[in-house]
Amino acid sequence: MCGFAGLVAKSRIEEARFSDFIKSSELMDHRGPDYRGVYRDENVLMIHYRLSILDLDNRSNQPFFSNSKEHVCVYNGEIYNYKDIANEHSLITHTTSDTEVMIETYEKNKISSIREWNGIFSTVIYNTENKELCFVRDRLGIKPLYIYEDEEVLLFASEAKVILNWLKSFELDYKGLSQYMWFGNTTGEQTMVKGLKKHKPGTIASFSTVNNNWIEEQEYWSIKNDVGTTLLSEKEVINEVKVKLETAVSRQLVSDVPIGVLLSGGIDSSAVTAFSSMHYSSKIDTYSVVYDYNKDADNELGNAKLIADKFKTNHNELMVTSNDVKDIFCDLVFQYDEPFAEAASIPLYQLSKLCSKDKRVILQGDGGDELFAGYRRYNVLKSFHTWKKISKLYPLLPKKNWKERMKRMSFILNQETEGSMMAYYMSQEVSYKSPYQVLSKSLSYEVEKENWKEDYEKQNKLFINEDRVQKMLKVDANILLPHTYLEKVDKATMLNSVEARVPMLDNDLVSFAFSIPSKLKVKNNEKKYLLKKALEGLIPNEILYGKKNGFNTPISAWLRKDLYSFAKESFMSNKNDILDVGKCIDILEKHKNNEADYSFLLWKILILNTWISYYQGKIVFKRSITF
Repeated sequence: MCGFAGLVAKSRIEEARFSDFIKSSELMDHRGPDYRGVYRDENVLMIHYRLSILDLDNRSNQPFFSNSKEHVCVYNGEIYNYKDIANEHSLITHTTSDTEVMIETYEKNKISSIREWNGIFSTVIYNTENKELCFVRDRLGIKPLYIYEDEEVLLFASEAKVILNWLKSFELDYKGLSQYMWFGNTTGEQTMVKGLKKHKPGTIASFSTVNNNWIEEQEYWSIKNDVGTTLLSEKEVINEVKVKLETAVSRQLVSDVPIGVLLSGGIDSSAVTAFSSMHYSSKIDTYSVVYDYNKDADNELGNAKLIADKFKTNHNELMVTSNDVKDIFCDLVFQYDEPFAEAASIPLYQLSKLCSKDKRVILQGDGGDELFAGYRRYNVLKSFHTWKKISKLYPLLPKKNWKERMKRMSFILNQETEGSMMAYYMSQEVSYKSPYQVLSKSLSYEVEKENWKEDYEKQNKLFINEDRVQKMLKVDANILLPHTYLEKVDKATMLNSVEARVPMLDNDLVSFAFSIPSKLKVKNNEKKYLLKKALEGLIPNEILYGKKNGFNTPISAWLRKDLYSFAKESFMSNKNDILDVGKCIDILEKHKNNEADYSFLLWKILILNTWISYYQGKIVFKRSITF
C-alpha cells in the first residue's frame, strides 16, 4: 500500500513548479514512509511513496520499470492473486512483489490482464515510447485516484490535498456542495472542486502527453455488465458463500509483514477473524474499540471478546476518550481532502493508530451489508407496498419521535421516481427541512440550482429492470461503498501508515454475491439471511441472531459539550459568507439544550467551515447574485 502523484505540463511551466509539486506531495508521505521515488520525462513527473508490505527489498521500490523498460508505473494497493497470475503467464520475475506481476501482465495483455487482478489498487502506467499515461482503478473503488485538469496541466494523486496545495487557486463546485449537504459526501466522480474528479472504479483511461488529450476510457468491469444470475439452489448458494468467503480471507493474508484484524463483534468482522485464525501462520492479533461516552451502554465489546476467546486471538481493547477529539477532528478534515462527514472515521483512525505500533496490515469487515442485505431498508423495500400504506398512518402515532420517523418514511416511499426515493432514503435530510437552511442566502441560491439526486437517478436507469431490493443493493455498491465507506477506511488508516484490506469485497465473492436473487438475501425478515446461514456452526448463534448494537460515534454528545465552543467559534467566523450564522447558532443552542437533535447537520457544516478555512485565499466562490 502506497501513495503516488504526478504532473503533466500541457504547456510550458516554470521548472520551479515541478519542484513545488514534489514538495506538495510530501503532504501524503504517511502513505509511504519507507521510500520516495521520482521519475521525470520532460513534461511528465511521477512520484511514489512506498509502504513496504510485499518484498521488502529495495528492488521493488517505485516508480517501477517493466523488464523491457517500455513502461514505468506508480501503483497503490495489493493484487492478492499475483503469484497465481505469474504462474499462469509463465512470467520470469526478478522480485517477489505484486508490482512486477502487475506491470508485466499489463504490458503483455493490456485490459484483459486487468480483469485478472484480484485486489485493491489504483495505478498510473506510463508508456515511455508513445508517451501515453494509463489510469486504472480497482473494480469497486477501494483505492483512491484523483485527477485534475485545466488548460495548463494534468495532475493526479492518491490524495487530493497534494493537488489543492499546489494549485494557486481553485473554484468551489456547487454540485459537489449540494450533494455534501444532503449526504455528507459527494456521490459520484465529481468533487467539491471544479476540475477535480475521482477516477471511476472499474475503468481504464488513456491520456496522450504529446497531444494533451484523452484517447479513450473503457470499462473493464461493472456489476451491470459482468454479473449474471446464479441458478444454484439455496443450499448450494449458502455453501458457496462460505467457501468463497473463506477463500477470500485466506487469499488476503499474503504479506511479508504482520497482520491484524479489526474485530467489532459484528457478524462480518467475526467471520473475518474466524477464517483468519484458521489460515494465518501464527496467532492473529485482534483489535476492538469503545468510547468513554458509551462504555456503560450496550456495545459489542462482549461479542468481540467472545470471538477472540473462541478463536484464541491476541485481543486488544481500546477505550477511546474524548479529550483530544478537537485535534483529531481538525486533522481528519484535512486528511479527507474534501468535506467528508462520516463520523466513524474518528474511531477507525484511533484504532488504526493503535494497530500501527506493530502492524502495517489490518483486515476488516466492510462490504458485508451491501453484499448480503444487512440494512433495514432492504427489508422495507421487499415489502414496499405494505410499508407505503402503513407509513401514511403516521399522524395517528402517539410519540413524537415515532411520528417523525414514520412521516419521513412516508415521504420517502411516496416519491415519484425510484431514483428520488433511493436518494432521500440515503440522506438523513428531507426537503421539508432542507439542509440548505444553514447556508447564506447567496450560497443557498447557487446550490439550489443543482440536482443533488442526479447520481441516484442515473443508477436507477442503469438497473431499471431489477427489483427494488436488488436495485438498492447494486446502487449501494456503486455509490455508498466507494464514496462513503471505502473512502472512510482508506484515508483514516493510511494516515497511520496502515493498509486496510476488505475480504468481503474480494472479486470472486462480489461477483457471486450479486448474482444471487434478492429473494434469497431478504428472507423471513432476517437481515443477512444467507451470510448467517453460511456461518452457522462457525460463529456463535448469539452473535449471528442476537441484537445488533452497532458502534455509534458520539457526535451528538460532543456537539453539546466537547466541541460546542469550537463549533460556535467556527460558525461566528464565517469569513466567506458561507453560513447563515444566526441559523447555525440557533440550531446549535437548540441541540445543546436537547430541544432537538441537529447533530448530523451541525457536524456537516462544522466540517465544511473548517475545510474552507484550510484553503482560505485559494477557494474561488463564483456567485451569480448577492444579497
